Amino acid sequence: MGQLKVRKKDTIVRNAIVFLGLAFGFLYLQHAYRHHISPFSLVYLRKSAELFWYVALPVAVSAVLVWTHHRLSLGAYVLSVCLVGFKVTEGLFVEFNKIIVIAIFFFVVISYFIYQLLRHYHTLASINPNFSRNDLFEPLLRVIPCHVEDRGEVYPGFLTNWDEEGCFIKLSSMKKFSKTLKVQVKFQGRDFLQDGEVVAQSMELQGVGIRFKKTPKDFNVFNWAEFSELIDELGFQPERLR
Repeated sequence: MGQLKVRKKDTIVRNAIVFLGLAFGFLYLQHAYRHHISPFSLVYLRKSAELFWYVALPVAVSAVLVWTHHRLSLGAYVLSVCLVGFKVTEGLFVEFNKIIVIAIFFFVVISYFIYQLLRHYHTLASINPNFSRNDLFEPLLRVIPCHVEDRGEVYPGFLTNWDEEGCFIKLSSMKKFSKTLKVQVKFQGRDFLQDGEVVAQSMELQGVGIRFKKTPKDFNVFNWAEFSELIDELGFQPERLR
């Protein structure tokens, strides 16, 4: 599977990028505070480019990787946070300061929670195809057939990944979809219908990631919540499709 084009960025992605910027700002401000320098001084601003360029570069690269949903984004985020934390802690060996210690504590806690949220986000089925260009598709992955409907046209495909919040579908043809689709999954002699939002699509336009809104069970029609519950009870897992 090639690089995905994520069409709808999640809030945690934006928050992680903002936090990386704030992390570098934290390093910049604490250094000015310890040396009794105004952070608004142009002299210090120019000097900080010499002092912290090797921190600013990884932070900037990490922000780009997080924004593009690169597979190395989590590692880059951890590296950047650890580098900032190390540089801030390094100053404590020169001059101990209680305010900076408290600030580091909150910095570590917030960094950890953002990492956990970002890690969970990267496990969502809607942005994880669970197949690559080298996978065979006859009969591999032909386990759960489905089709998507976009503006009256129907496109057949197969589920390659799923969870309670969404799924990823390998299509039989290339198509650039609109923002919302109707998904119909055929399983155990039943048709499960659900409207979803397109989150990601493969560059070659043969895979689409869809996120569903949480909807209660319906007595008139089977929806995604019922499919997710049924497939979980039967022990079906996306890993078994490979």
